[in-house]
Amino acid sequence: MFKSRLFTEKGQSLVEAALLFPIFLILIAGGVEVSQILITQNRVETAARAAARFAANGGEDSHLAALGSVEQTVDLDSGLWDIWIIEATVNNTGDGFATDGWNVEKAFGISNTTAFTEVAASLDSACVSDCVQDEILKDLQTNEQGVYLDPVADPTVDRIAAGLEVVAVYVIHDIDAILGLNAIPALQGLYSTKALGVMETASKEIVGETDGCAGFPIAVHEGIRSLTDVDGGNPFPDASDFGYPDPKKDTPPSYEDFYRNVPQVPLRDAEEGYIFKMYNGFGTGNFGWLQWNTGRPVSATTLGESLAWPGDSTNYVDHGDSAIHAATPLYPYIVRGYVEPTDPLDTALHIGDYIAANTGNINDVKVKNVLNEHIDLADSGRTLRVIVWDEAKDPGANGMYRISGFVIAKLRGYNLSQSWILAEFVRWDESCGQVAGGN
Repeated sequence: MFKSRLFTEKGQSLVEAALLFPIFLILIAGGVEVSQILITQNRVETAARAAARFAANGGEDSHLAALGSVEQTVDLDSGLWDIWIIEATVNNTGDGFATDGWNVEKAFGISNTTAFTEVAASLDSACVSDCVQDEILKDLQTNEQGVYLDPVADPTVDRIAAGLEVVAVYVIHDIDAILGLNAIPALQGLYSTKALGVMETASKEIVGETDGCAGFPIAVHEGIRSLTDVDGGNPFPDASDFGYPDPKKDTPPSYEDFYRNVPQVPLRDAEEGYIFKMYNGFGTGNFGWLQWNTGRPVSATTLGESLAWPGDSTNYVDHGDSAIHAATPLYPYIVRGYVEPTDPLDTALHIGDYIAANTGNINDVKVKNVLNEHIDLADSGRTLRVIVWDEAKDPGANGMYRISGFVIAKLRGYNLSQSWILAEFVRWDESCGQVAGGN
């Protein structure tokens, strides 16, 4: 009797296990599949933003920027992707788009994604419901506090989007189901991810490159190499390491944001989008702050004024500044512009010249405020012309850097307490200063 009951209980347990085991497997598989979907969705959204930023700053083939930001982790089969590039101009009332101000171009894919028909209809200028135009306007008409200002419902609100020129990138990516769960009707439709990235087109009149041969007081060593991801040598800084953008208030950039970067490439071989972390320290670091002339005090105030837009390396106006001594006999007052420390008659930056190093305390709010502005405007097109050096000599109060070239760059972050700044390479500048002794 006891033995029979034991066999009965064992049999019951096996039956229960057999019934519950498939359900348990489905729960595990579902968790894995949903995690894959969420991770891929995040990557596709990042790709759309990256491509829009690239296009807004004048880059061509923006779909390649989108694909490049996910190429190591997502299947790039053209049958799984559809990408559109949108160039649009908001009307003067901020509640629609200007005549001929909505231009959509199919940039990638073979129109085979699950959501293609739905999205294509929403992108059409004749769309009347669930339209991408409405989505973009709502994004543009939302203020810094996250409040949507509807110019249609309330004609008195601030039309912050009026007249804006924007570039948008719409991305569809069909995710390959790793567990085949799309065979389950309840889970069908989860595998087409969509993302929209919108960026205001850079205004060259407001935040374009510095005019003429002016420079900003940053000197970068020509031997510096581009960054790797956080797990490699010469790693990208962690978010918590940034002084600005402040990780307590904002989201600092990540390695994935610089989708065009190739690790460990020397500055001389850099291409647009490569990212460099530069450590300050005369003779020990790979970048230094500059003093345009030795007549002005070595201080954070002097550096902050020289860093401010649009730069003062070519400024020889009398500002009534105090001085240590006259930097050049060419002017009867103290100048802010560049004066070669070994030749007081030379006021033109060119290869082979020396520039005095600013060895004062630069971890100061006067410097930080100016750097913050450059970083905030980088996505809108703010670029700086900085000095490349190949030789540093006379360490200490008389330290100098020798110019070997000029680079156009964007500032992306810093931690002055840790003595580093983060800069994105744009291009080498050979517009002037290439011949020693002249422009």
